[in-house]
This record gives sequence, structure tokens and C-alpha cells, in this order.
Amino acid sequence: MARQRAAVIGAGLAGAAAARALSARGLDVVLFDKGRGPGGRMSTRRASTPLGDVSFDHGAQFLTATGESFSTLLTEAQTAGAADLWTGRTVSIDRGGNAESLRDKTRWVGVPGMNAIVKTALTGMDVRFGSRAVRVSGEDGAWIIHFEDGKTEGPFQKLALTIPPEQLIEFLARSDGEFSAMIAEALAAKLSPCWAVMTVPETAADPGFDGAKLLGGALRWMARMTSRPGQTGPESWVLHASPDWSEAFLESDPETVARALTEEAFIRFGLPLPVWSQAHRWRYALVTEAPGTPFALDPTGTLGCAGDWRLGPRAELAWESGDALGDALAD
Repeated sequence: MARQRAAVIGAGLAGAAAARALSARGLDVVLFDKGRGPGGRMSTRRASTPLGDVSFDHGAQFLTATGESFSTLLTEAQTAGAADLWTGRTVSIDRGGNAESLRDKTRWVGVPGMNAIVKTALTGMDVRFGSRAVRVSGEDGAWIIHFEDGKTEGPFQKLALTIPPEQLIEFLARSDGEFSAMIAEALAAKLSPCWAVMTVPETAADPGFDGAKLLGGALRWMARMTSRPGQTGPESWVLHASPDWSEAFLESDPETVARALTEEAFIRFGLPLPVWSQAHRWRYALVTEAPGTPFALDPTGTLGCAGDWRLGPRAELAWESGDALGDALAD
């Protein structure tokens, strides 16, 4: 008997977890992703600057694990040289400038960048990057995926969608099938945006921390990339704006955002102004209202959705969501 075929749309943590669960249950799995490489919000950006080549983890800053499945992945990545512990000085700084150390816990990062962990999770998988799926046609057991370039793939007996809710709504609205309940949950979910700025200061300076959670002002987080294992090159930082500031300046041009956040880092903490900087907008960064269940299935039980937006704003929750969806589809 021929093995069942499954497709996963989205090659971030949730997609990787779903693919691994489906593969472990004996299905042939193909992943499709619109990006040039894996990671989603765990992607790594590389750039050439006047002071040398740098790389930035401009999305997820570190990972923590409490459950067995995600802990196993991180240990697997560490064994492969793709993850390590970040032991940098991490603090919380209030509006008055008072600093205290963040609670001691194990913080994992990818080596040399966060996407190395996703690459580890996708090892041995059939992944097709640069493939933007726009809709699905067909029926239970014979799903056909349609792509932006006019190509199609299928049929697939099982289909996992691990894309942000806004994209999921658009995808399902164009597709054949009964997805009203899934669309309603996606419509009810709320995600806040985040502007991220990658910056290389003109000179190195030590503000007294390697990572800081900030209260007050536009900035919510700062991290020194060169304090992380596997990072080389000139002094470099990632700055994250607060959700409120990011929402207020959502449609601002990247140059204005980069200037505003680097100037605040200079004024508050003496971080030298940059010789190079670039802003990136994460439109769907952190879930603030979630359905509270790890996945949803269509009435046929052969198509489902997963992602951190279903549970909460932690990478481990994205993994657990995808893993649960893979198991449910394989039943």
C-alpha cells in the first residue's frame, strides 16, 4: 500500500514540529515556505557593514524549554553544534533607570544564529523554499495546493497550515472546503507588531548589560549580538520597540524607525550612534489573545492549522502546537 502524503505550509518551528510528527507516523511529508530559508521569526539576517560582516537574530532573542519534546529538540541542536546556552548579563530597567537582574533561567540561542535550531528540526525533510501557497482545492484525501506562480502540488491526504492568522484567513477564504470555524478563531486572535532595528555602533561601548528588558519609552528590548555564542564580527545590537510604539508607527518608513530607536538607545544608555542600521517590521510578532487550544481541524479531519498564535507568545508553544497538529492529522 502506498504511503499517505502530507503537506505542511510554513517552515518555522510549528511547521517543523508538525512535519516531524507526521513523518514519525509513517507519512511522506513535503514542506512549502514562501521565504528564502527556514525560521520565520527565528530567522537570521546577515549584512555587510563599514566595520565588517555581521549577523543578527532580529526576531526571537532566546528560547526556554519546560516540556520534554522541546527540550529534546534543543539538546539535539546542541549536540549538532546548532544551539548553546546564552549566559550574557540580562537585566530589567524601569522608567527611572533602575536595573535589576532578570530571573535566572536557562536561555538557549542558535549557533551561529537562531535559524540553526529550525534547520536542525528540518534535517532530512523535503522543504521547498520560495513557494508561496495561495489556496487549496479538492477534498478530503485529495488536497491540491495552488501557488502564486500558477503551479500546483498534490494530491495530499493531509494538510497542515502553520502560517500567521491574517495569512491563514486569506488562504482559507480562497480555498475549497468548510473552514468557517477555523476562520472565526483566526479572526478572534490578536497579535501585536514589533519594529526591530539591527545596528552596528561606530565604536564599542558597554552599557552594563548584554540584554535588557525595558520599561518606558519606545524601546522594549536591547541585546548585544556579540555576547552570544558563535557570533563574530564588529559590535552589533538588536533593538526591539514596544508593541504600543510599533503599532503607532506601523506604517512609518524603516529609515525613520531606525533613527528613532538608535537615538533613544544613545540618549538612555550611551550606545554610540550607528555606522550601519536597518529596520525590519514584524507585523505579526506577539500573540495577545489566543484561542487557547493547540490546533484546529476542518470537519473532515484532514486539514488543520497550528502556530504560537493558538497558545501564546513563546517559541515552545509554537513547537507544541505543531506537534499536536501533526499527531492529530496522522490519526
